[in-house]
Amino acid sequence: MEIFKETYDVMKANAEKRRWNTKDYINTVLAEAIERDRFLQSYAPYLSKIGYEDNILFIRDTKKNKTAEIYLRDRALYCNVCEERNCVHVRYALALPETAKLYLRRPSRK
Repeated sequence: MEIFKETYDVMKANAEKRRWNTKDYINTVLAEAIERDRFLQSYAPYLSKIGYEDNILFIRDTKKNKTAEIYLRDRALYCNVCEERNCVHVRYALALPETAKLYLRRPSRK
């Protein structure tokens, strides 16, 4: 098994910050990613992340045969397919790491 050097360097630095063994840290991160993917597959097997661009997270819904666009609107996540803030697409998005980027990239309030 090989891991990209850039990825390994980031993982090693993170492990050192937490005073963890690098191998244990990498295995924990991978196990958590696998667990998250299994949960999402059992929660909504008809949904899948297809991309992230600018401030929009794209989620494919094979049940509705549509692509939901999840974005920030009035400081909350919003789904253009359901036209609401609390739907299966938004809840699915909350489990994805890309969702944090939506909040990080939002315009600052003045």
